[in-house]
Amino acid sequence: MTSPLRALTHGAVAAAALGFAVGACAQDSQNSLAREIGGARQQAGKSFIDLSVGKSTYNTSCGNLAGLTCSRGTTSYSLTAGNMVTDNVGVELSAMNLGKADRAGGSVIARGINLSAVGRLPLGDIFALEGKIGPTYGVTKVSVPASSGLPSGRARGVGLGYGVALDMNFTRGLHGSVGWEQHDFKFAGQGRSNVHNVTLSLGYMF
Repeated sequence: MTSPLRALTHGAVAAAALGFAVGACAQDSQNSLAREIGGARQQAGKSFIDLSVGKSTYNTSCGNLAGLTCSRGTTSYSLTAGNMVTDNVGVELSAMNLGKADRAGGSVIARGINLSAVGRLPLGDIFALEGKIGPTYGVTKVSVPASSGLPSGRARGVGLGYGVALDMNFTRGLHGSVGWEQHDFKFAGQGRSNVHNVTLSLGYMF
């Protein structure tokens, strides 16, 4: 994918996530009437905590050296806490460990903290579509053998994070979701690169 097309694609997804958050504000007034007739669950003022496990994919370059392993996918974990300001708009803070992936005979690791605005659009009483967008402070480490000739080291910085998820209420307070998100990290010797993450989450709202 060319750089202009990649930038356009990333911008479109970011705009979509932001659209969920903005559009949810308008949806909030409509849901006030729905609550009066028992059609939607009240979310305003409630806090939540979620634990997620997922599959992250690094877009860092693997080099072209024969005999050196390179696997961009690995297991990720995250812990998220937040609060719904209204029925449809909230804020959340996530601590993420996006795992260790093989790279050119070495490894690449990314961890971070993300602060996001969250938009929630109910799809009946059980399901809801969620979007989030906000800054991610990331710390990365690239390790490679000296024979690879590739740069290594630590890097840190702030990038954009965004994502979407389908949420399901199991019982009072307990919910789960499946989602996709992307975070922009800085890597030693390569500059900025994205890490995609497909997640499965279990949480509680109180």
